[in-house]
Amino acid sequence: MRARAITGGLLASLLAFILAGCGSTPPKATTTTPAAATSTQATTAQQLLAQAAKVQSPEKEKLILQAAGLYLKRGDYNRTRNALAEIQQQADLPDDQFIEHVRLLGRVAIHDDSWILAHGILTSERLEQQWPHLEPETEADLREQRAQVFVRTGDIQASLEERIKLAALLTDPQAASQNRETLWRTMMTMPADELQTLARRHHRRDVLAGWYNLAALGKNEQTDLQGQQAALERWQADWPRHPASLDLPADLKILRQLIDNQPRKIALLLPTSGRLAKAGEAVRDGFFAAYYRNLDEQNLAPEILQYDSSGDILQAWQQAVDDGAELIIGPLDKEKVAELSLLPSLAVPVLTLNYTDTQEGVTPDNFYQFGLAVEDEARQVARQAYMEGHRYASILVPAQEWTERSARAFNDEWQALGGKVVNYSTFRAGTDYSNTIKDAMLVEQSKERTRDLRRVFGNDLQSQIRRRNDIDMIFLVADPSQARQIKPTLAFHYAGNIPVYSTSQIYSGVEDAKADRDLNGVRFNTLPWLFDNNNPDKKQIDNNAQSSPVYSRLHALGADAFRLYPRLPQLAQVPGMRIYGATGALQLLENGRVEREQIWARFRNGIAQPLPTVVVAQGD
Repeated sequence: MRARAITGGLLASLLAFILAGCGSTPPKATTTTPAAATSTQATTAQQLLAQAAKVQSPEKEKLILQAAGLYLKRGDYNRTRNALAEIQQQADLPDDQFIEHVRLLGRVAIHDDSWILAHGILTSERLEQQWPHLEPETEADLREQRAQVFVRTGDIQASLEERIKLAALLTDPQAASQNRETLWRTMMTMPADELQTLARRHHRRDVLAGWYNLAALGKNEQTDLQGQQAALERWQADWPRHPASLDLPADLKILRQLIDNQPRKIALLLPTSGRLAKAGEAVRDGFFAAYYRNLDEQNLAPEILQYDSSGDILQAWQQAVDDGAELIIGPLDKEKVAELSLLPSLAVPVLTLNYTDTQEGVTPDNFYQFGLAVEDEARQVARQAYMEGHRYASILVPAQEWTERSARAFNDEWQALGGKVVNYSTFRAGTDYSNTIKDAMLVEQSKERTRDLRRVFGNDLQSQIRRRNDIDMIFLVADPSQARQIKPTLAFHYAGNIPVYSTSQIYSGVEDAKADRDLNGVRFNTLPWLFDNNNPDKKQIDNNAQSSPVYSRLHALGADAFRLYPRLPQLAQVPGMRIYGATGALQLLENGRVEREQIWARFRNGIAQPLPTVVVAQGD
């Protein structure tokens, strides 16, 4: 997604919109200090505003901006916004006041997640003319804002260029280091082939070219620790004076440590019998596809011990420990994962392939959880839809335990962001979806109003039946067969123009334009594996495994388990680092859970097509 240019007239309207504190983007809640405990800063700000009410321009605007700056300094965005609303004509401000107005208003827009508005504020023609005249501290603040905005509106290259300019302005070592790390994390979201193209396009001695080259090797070699270390040493020899060579990104600094300490004997705890036997086989196929490719590249490979997890999981775990396993991968069954999580301590690290039911539950040290959690996908939908400007959601899910978990995760994330869930509906597979959707859209109430009006004014009255108008997005969890019926039914009940967001379950992974044409327009997140036809692990599985395409996602899980296990210490030591795997961008949370961020796709002409990556940063 790339931000559209905002004209002067439209920008003025949007400015009025945000300063009025209304519209589709509700301001985030901020803590208001009680009057009795009002700080000296707040009192000073109030005095400045009182003085401003008694004087004329330009002194009036100067005092208002000083007051707004004090409010912003103490994190009171509501009062900052209200103070800025007192300035009626930004265009009439002198240059110094204009710059301060832009700086403050940009901060408010970013805080409110009004990214398109912030883009317009921070890219105005007048601002572009002011760069040569700005104080370094002011320029640094504006460059930082622009870097955040560009990355959130899809212009990653522009964000990187801002951070390069910002680096020349920063004098504080900690701020400079943080800027380099953010630049690196942003760059690592780009596809490897794009990084390589950009590296060739830039001048050989250009600082950004060095970053692109470094990021390309960082992205290409994530499956191969030894190969990545060798490539890094070659890069350092080529770029000895590059800022990153003098201070490597945190995840690259510890590569040698990872290589020296990686486990040499690994146990796989997967089911070989019972209801999960086929699933266990699919995970195993994915794991060994990555394992044997690693061997082909003449790298060190661990010894793999295999155990059946279908029976007593504690007994299987203890046997693996007794046999000398230095790391255990598995089990796959959620109940057995929960059983292991109750152990008071673990003799060796465990990377499970499913999750316990609660995120906050206490687990032993060395207990890592990784899997295809529906909750991760639902939270990602909430973040993406909110970033794209939606605020009022309707939830539509099957009446099943796992889909209700997905709905709860979406609801919690959506409300935490500032959105509102207007309607929550469930349906049962194979039933009449029409009634469920009609009730969710309040269509029957509209029909009743029409009938009432005609009883009063006669049958000649022209009245159009409408659905409710307080919904601007639908979160749908459904399998392909359900979704192919639900999407047209939405259109039939006057809701065809409401954007529909879904999770990976809506796509079978098999291209079927005829069957999926009714899903046109639906946006969903899904595994990169499904669209990566050049992945060598995937090719090997397709050529050798006999499992059904329905197990493709489990193949990806197995391949990523092999990719992930040697990187666990790296993920733990470098907060915010991500491994870009077959199941998504993998990040380790503080509670030991590996969270996935999937790619986005949309149905067009019945074909699921991946969409360009837009960074949805958290904790900005």
